[in-house]
Amino acid sequence: MSALSMRRGACPSLPEPMQTGDGLLARLQPLAPLTLDQLAGLALLAAERGNGILEVTARGKLQLRGLTPATVPGLPEAVAALGIDVPQGFPVEVSALAGRDPEGRFDPRPLARAISERAAPLVPHLAPKASVVVDGGGLFRLGGLKADIAVSAAEGGLSLTLAGTPFGVMEQARAAAVVVALLQRLAACGPTARMAELVAAEGIESLRAAYGLASPVAAPGEGFDPVGLHALSDGSVALGIGLAFGQVRAAALANLIDAARRAGVTEVEPAAGRALLLVGLTPEAAETLRAIAAGLGFLTDAGDPRRRVFACAGRPACASARLDTHELAATLVPLLGGRDLHVSGCPKGCAHPAKAALTIVGLDEGAGLVVEGTPRDVPARIVPPARLRETIEKDLA
Repeated sequence: MSALSMRRGACPSLPEPMQTGDGLLARLQPLAPLTLDQLAGLALLAAERGNGILEVTARGKLQLRGLTPATVPGLPEAVAALGIDVPQGFPVEVSALAGRDPEGRFDPRPLARAISERAAPLVPHLAPKASVVVDGGGLFRLGGLKADIAVSAAEGGLSLTLAGTPFGVMEQARAAAVVVALLQRLAACGPTARMAELVAAEGIESLRAAYGLASPVAAPGEGFDPVGLHALSDGSVALGIGLAFGQVRAAALANLIDAARRAGVTEVEPAAGRALLLVGLTPEAAETLRAIAAGLGFLTDAGDPRRRVFACAGRPACASARLDTHELAATLVPLLGGRDLHVSGCPKGCAHPAKAALTIVGLDEGAGLVVEGTPRDVPARIVPPARLRETIEKDLA
């Protein structure tokens, strides 16, 4: 395993998993929607090589947990044998169902491929978490994802945003070249630099002038929850199902796949927001499958209060965690009345970088309570984990 994969801020991958509290963690970003056979193959790999847990992240990537030094060798080849392609260049993110979203403004995939290929030589010189998002607009927008560079549909062309700051508007033909040039500029700052630092150092106006961009426009909206039923441009229906805490056991996933086969699902796509989109359904089949998925423990209603809960792996899965985040979250959800809850095992806040109505953060001293903030904020108070429920009940009374 390379030193890079062990460095704070590094990203786990298939060839270079990351050590966690429950073993090694590998992440993959499929370049195309998965067939049911491919998803079943991943579930089998999760059971045979890991601890049987498959995750969908907040950014719509897949993770295998509980791998060991003995089971990691050959994992990339095993995934490739399933016919699953992963990015070979710089990984650029696009929305779920890109090109088939009935409200999409443009197909982001060709632009994403062009950026990925041209930026490939820069990968060793960029921060592991450096990110580019290409958002085609429509239902499944990616405006809610943090990104060093975000490209989205706008009036008169494409809009660029740098680390959340509106940058400018350009014609689509220039977009790949400008994004790669910005990545080159970022790479020149060193392998830990992020775009927010570059903007702060050079100034957004100076950077804008360097590329001759038109006036910036507001960043796109965040879209809506992928969970639920969604009509697609080809007349079929996609069923979005959420995973509680972003995780599913291989056995439960196998049961879902069996039901999906009977319902006529043609493919599955991981979606930002810890969800899976089951595609190719008739409206009647989608409703039937939705009921079956709910019975298997999946989240099928965007209004489910558990969709407003963010929890990292926590103890014992993460060595940095000071809390059993999943147990705490399940206990506290009924008390919150649908408000956002973030349970973070440590101050890093991996599961949810944004503010939440209530954040509980694991500290050496106990559980910190942060109101309308993040795990990195100073807690209003610190209480023993065993007294959390009692404390929150009193505060909400």
